[in-house]
Amino acid sequence: MVRWFVFLWLALGNASASAYTLTLVTENFAHFQYVNGEGELTGPAAEKVISVLNEAQIDYLISVDNWSSSYNSAKRDPNTCIFSIAKSEQRNALFNWVFPIGAFTTSFYALKTANISIDSLEQARQYKIAVIRDNFSHQYLKSQGFVEGQQLLLIQSFERVFQLLATRRNIVDLVILSDAQFEHKSKSEPMSSELEPVMTIDNMYTQLYFACNKKVPSRVIDRIQAAYERLY
Repeated sequence: MVRWFVFLWLALGNASASAYTLTLVTENFAHFQYVNGEGELTGPAAEKVISVLNEAQIDYLISVDNWSSSYNSAKRDPNTCIFSIAKSEQRNALFNWVFPIGAFTTSFYALKTANISIDSLEQARQYKIAVIRDNFSHQYLKSQGFVEGQQLLLIQSFERVFQLLATRRNIVDLVILSDAQFEHKSKSEPMSSELEPVMTIDNMYTQLYFACNKKVPSRVIDRIQAAYERLY
């Protein structure tokens, strides 16, 4: 279910800015941004985005959905921006990359009882790997020759990882996750104690960004970037 959060910042004396409303799309991606128990969007990425748009005096709506829906909305819809999105060669030309949010690392995780040990992508090819549809890891592994339906099992959200492990653990050997996301989830998800990292992907230390559809007006992009530079 999509949750909407409305924030309106009226730019006094600047009708051209205040008349434009951005749609922001995101996912639950703790610890960077997530909906807490009170239904509020929180986390350092969300706080940074909100503070920058507040400073820029841009009106906006925020939608929280699974990653694939948010990602495809940002590619398709002309007044839409997305966070937190990893920048990659495959995505570079698709968006305007407005400002950085933070960096993250990614690892393969396995059940401790499986006794899996790998130290290369080549060794990982022999296993069934759960990966979130359309996220950075999914696109990266595809670029390295991993095939959907063979090595890759596509899931819609991070929470689905633990559902799979609880009910159908025989169909997946590895999951590929953000280390920060796993660390945050381990504080509240008992099943996380059954997982262990088996290999960190060295060249997947990457920056997360606030990025916008190419059709967002340049005056809006400039206003947001100027606000970011004033604050950070």
